[in-house]
Amino acid sequence: MIRLPSEPTLELRPLGNTHDDLLSALQLQEDVWEFIGTLPVPTGGDTGHFFAIEDDGDSLGFAGLVASEAAGAKDFELLCAIRSEAQLRGAAKHACELVLKWAFSVAKLERVIACIDDGNEAAVAIAGKIGMKPMGLQSEHRTVYVTYAPKAPSGSS
Repeated sequence: MIRLPSEPTLELRPLGNTHDDLLSALQLQEDVWEFIGTLPVPTGGDTGHFFAIEDDGDSLGFAGLVASEAAGAKDFELLCAIRSEAQLRGAAKHACELVLKWAFSVAKLERVIACIDDGNEAAVAIAGKIGMKPMGLQSEHRTVYVTYAPKAPSGSS
């Protein structure tokens, strides 16, 4: 379980079969379909990079990392989808922060990317708030954002 001090009830839990209803509901949600398409969540296999976003036991959405070569290298791309009724409460931003914390501290990734449609103003705003910077265009209307693992302080081993 991973928590942010500022959001004591928001948690990421490993995605599993118990989250099928959540994923089905998200797949039918218009904004998820428009900006993500078919959810790239593995079925039955290793779900170590995918998490259910929960708030006090309620499943709000999912977040995780999917293998991507969108930036010209083997990277992991950050994805996040929140149920309509839970949007605009900061859950997506906090979930993305938790996934990045996991990516850099547990998975030991050097960087994480996000490919965001330019028309997805909410995702562009969240990317900026979590420290992602534009890296370049993936296509005419889609930008790749990147963030790097925090550097260890000088003199630490």
